[in-house]
Amino acid sequence: MRRFAYATVMVVSCLAARASAPVEGFVKADGPRLVLDGREYRAVGVNVPHLHQIYLGTWFHLGQLYGTPEKARAAAVAAVEDASRSGFAFIRFFAGPGYPIEARRLYETDPEAYWRGLDELFALCRREGLRLVPCLNVASGHARFAEPRSAILDPDSKTWKANREYVRAFVTRYKDDPIVLMWELENELMLAADVDMTGTPQPPRAVHPEGAEVREVGTREDSLTWAMTQRIYREQAAFIKSLDPNHLVTSGDAGVRPEATSRRETFPDFRYRDDAWREHLANELASQPEPLDVLSLHHYGPADPGPKSAGLDPLERARLTARAVRAARVPLFIGELGQDAPAFKSDPEARWARAYLDMAEEEGISLIALWVWHFPWQPELTLDGRSHPRLIERAREFDGRRAGAE
Repeated sequence: MRRFAYATVMVVSCLAARASAPVEGFVKADGPRLVLDGREYRAVGVNVPHLHQIYLGTWFHLGQLYGTPEKARAAAVAAVEDASRSGFAFIRFFAGPGYPIEARRLYETDPEAYWRGLDELFALCRREGLRLVPCLNVASGHARFAEPRSAILDPDSKTWKANREYVRAFVTRYKDDPIVLMWELENELMLAADVDMTGTPQPPRAVHPEGAEVREVGTREDSLTWAMTQRIYREQAAFIKSLDPNHLVTSGDAGVRPEATSRRETFPDFRYRDDAWREHLANELASQPEPLDVLSLHHYGPADPGPKSAGLDPLERARLTARAVRAARVPLFIGELGQDAPAFKSDPEARWARAYLDMAEEEGISLIALWVWHFPWQPELTLDGRSHPRLIERAREFDGRRAGAE
């Protein structure tokens, strides 16, 4: 027991030294690899989805889960410091203005304070040796203007104009900063492709400022087809690249639905048919077009059924998908790696997630972000530096060998 404690102290000491190293250089794509300073760059990070919102005090659930803005900010700092201490390389977070009421709390009322707070958060992560993957949530701002979701494709809409203003301000502010690992567009947008939103509930009145116009029920114009989603990816990636020559862009996608082909062929009168495995792989590759630089997928296991016709367990599907992406000569980012049935809370050994990291190292997957870190909104899935020591150690080993952290 004493020998283990001594070893742990030594590891933490070494990690603190690594974490304080300066974050320098821009990660580039070279075929299926990411490269930093001439060496292949592969890394494990974590998701702290509400990071900037608890740091800035704007999160909708802040009072419910943290009590006060001061405690929420302290929790953000603790999450960053714990990620650094645990040996992770980066943090992914949802970096949009948020729900309409969240945007009103700071971004709309005092934009200078909003950007100053983000500067402080970025400086904190820089001091802790952590890069960032900001998910800009480019297709989530329509509720602020009581417009349908498809307004993001209409240059005359308030949604389109506000998105351009926000993305321009964010990207140009940090375009020369290596703290940004890469830009991400939206969270899991392709899962909404060819889903008819007619009659579906929209964000509830509670997430809107008092007196705001609210659309309570969706219409066909809230639906995004496969082609519309691809267009969002192409247009938004090209816009970011026109502003920032230094950073890569990824979609933030989880992957396609198991029935994506039948949805695309029968929208809006959906008739279900499970994709064949070859159809599924083809859809995965086609769904995230150029000029995106890095293909994004989210994997959970071991309960995810995937395309039933494949007859494969989630880990083997992930392995074969990684090989297909590599053959397409695109780097792969697993933006969310989590466990379901058993969830992390029920499995302190994190057996499936550790097996996934073994597979990821073997198959050359570039980036993996564990879901989820210091996130009390999902207690079954949340991790910290003490909760799953074998998983943390496995991720630390990966980063030590692959992220230039040795």
